[in-house]
Amino acid sequence: MNHPLRENLEVYTNREGAWIRCTKCSRVLCPAGENWRNRCVRKLLPPAKGGPLMKDLAGHFLLEQLYCPGCAALFNTELVEEMKHGEEGRPK
Repeated sequence: MNHPLRENLEVYTNREGAWIRCTKCSRVLCPAGENWRNRCVRKLLPPAKGGPLMKDLAGHFLLEQLYCPGCAALFNTELVEEMKHGEEGRPK
């Protein structure tokens, strides 16, 4: 049985357990209890890529996009804090 998790992601259940997978290509990312974000292709972009009003956030934030490693379906886009050494910060 399948249950939607978010756009392009679902929880898929079979005899072996529950899994998070892409709805576009059926690529399994991880068991349902794990963080699916850690299994995605990740792209960091300047905030202005989100629109001209976002340019004031440059130097403080980045846009993080998470994609399916199998078919490149977009799972998530959000702002993450940019750190001094170019690393991004995510609340734990």
